[in-house]
Amino acid sequence: MDFLKLFADQERDGFPDLVGSEGQAAVRVSERLLNTILSEQLSGSNSIREVQLSPRAGSRLGVRLVLVKPSFLPPISFDVTIEKQPSLPDDPVLGLTLSGLGGLLRFAGLAAGFLNSVPGVRMEGQRVFIDLRAALARHGLTRVLDYVKDVAVGTEEGKLVVVFAAAVRG
Repeated sequence: MDFLKLFADQERDGFPDLVGSEGQAAVRVSERLLNTILSEQLSGSNSIREVQLSPRAGSRLGVRLVLVKPSFLPPISFDVTIEKQPSLPDDPVLGLTLSGLGGLLRFAGLAAGFLNSVPGVRMEGQRVFIDLRAALARHGLTRVLDYVKDVAVGTEEGKLVVVFAAAVRG
């Protein structure tokens, strides 16, 4: 049996044979996998040469950023705190606050041009907003949000944690 075709057929029709199904999960993404994904997303960036995220306990991440220009600038390190959770379906935006930049904020602003060009991501001063719907649209996955009832993003030491509840409504 071709389970991928079966799943695709069900998904295309709104999972009619799974109506009433519910589930919840906590997905823990290791620092290594998180940075592999970021590296792939940033390949070819004209602004950012390298970024390294280090998830810490308490909805915080350490960030080490290397900009392409100016080339003499050493890596920039700062912290990110998850401040706002998405509220589905009306407000699918994750809000982050940057801290520890001090006078380097203007250099980090060079990276903002790149962030603002990523669908669903916008930087305003020391705040970064990630619109999950727009980010998923980039990959043709906006329908995923039709099934997700709740989502929360947090951290543990060395892991990004995404907790969600999903349901197939009838």
